[in-house]
Amino acid sequence: MTDRHRYGDEDSDSSHRLYKSESTQSISSDKQRRVMMKQFVQSIVVAPIIGCSRISSADDSSPLPQVTHKVFMDIRISRADGTFYVRDTIEDPADEPFYAHLVLGLFGNNAPNSVQQFLQYVDVPFDLDNPNPSYATTRFRTLDSESGLLIGGISGLDLTTLAGGNVLEYKGRVIPAKLWLENTDTSKAALAHDKKGLLTHRNLDLTPSFGITTRSSATSLDSSHTVFGCVLEDTDGFLDKVVDLPAITSDGIVSRTSNEPVNVGGGNAVASSVFTAQRKIFRDAAKTFGDSRLEKVYDGKLLRRIEVTQMGLL
Repeated sequence: MTDRHRYGDEDSDSSHRLYKSESTQSISSDKQRRVMMKQFVQSIVVAPIIGCSRISSADDSSPLPQVTHKVFMDIRISRADGTFYVRDTIEDPADEPFYAHLVLGLFGNNAPNSVQQFLQYVDVPFDLDNPNPSYATTRFRTLDSESGLLIGGISGLDLTTLAGGNVLEYKGRVIPAKLWLENTDTSKAALAHDKKGLLTHRNLDLTPSFGITTRSSATSLDSSHTVFGCVLEDTDGFLDKVVDLPAITSDGIVSRTSNEPVNVGGGNAVASSVFTAQRKIFRDAAKTFGDSRLEKVYDGKLLRRIEVTQMGLL
């Protein structure tokens, strides 16, 4: 055999061994990638249940139900004057609009009726000629001073009476009003309001309003509300931000949830005290004349605009 043929065979064998080695490495790399992708997918699947635990306090040990649906919600908080527009100069960095992105998990197995009713107002298609109520127009107006429950409702959706019954009215349209009551099932006990970031609905409320707990203990709501979900992700710190916003308490005092006096509209402490005193005078006068409307409007009323800008299923 000539040297050329011998060298040619050796080169062929070397090329074959090199190709086989590269193929083995490629197969090994593919296996590693598949394993990594599998681990990544598994982490996504279990993330919702872990996420609720992150929102709750460290001493909470009660497990949460399986998350059956995930919903995203974009929220913004206005300046003290209620505006959101971009300014050329920032006068007070602490008074700039705040934006947050939340991911909500719903407990469809434990509260099926509540979840079904809630989902009816998520991902509602826009129709200019025939608009439908949607959580994309939710406004959070109240932070209950006793329970710490942040309460929101769809703007423009009101409860009214028609032909002796209760109905919902939205932009001239009449919509049936339904209770979100769950069927009695002894195997699935109602969840306690013992965590921060729980989604809840008042049992006798005919409107699709809902609340978010801002404290790790709000068990006073257990007898009147039903938990149907929780906040899975709050990376922007919305729940921590909202409890520091000024609100009017049941006593007519402008304060934070810590009951510390705050400045209203950027004024000084004296101006804030005067504002609070004026509010209290008006409230006392309303009570004297038997007008309960003022108490309903201002009990826990937040002095910032908090509204949802976008909402949908994930």
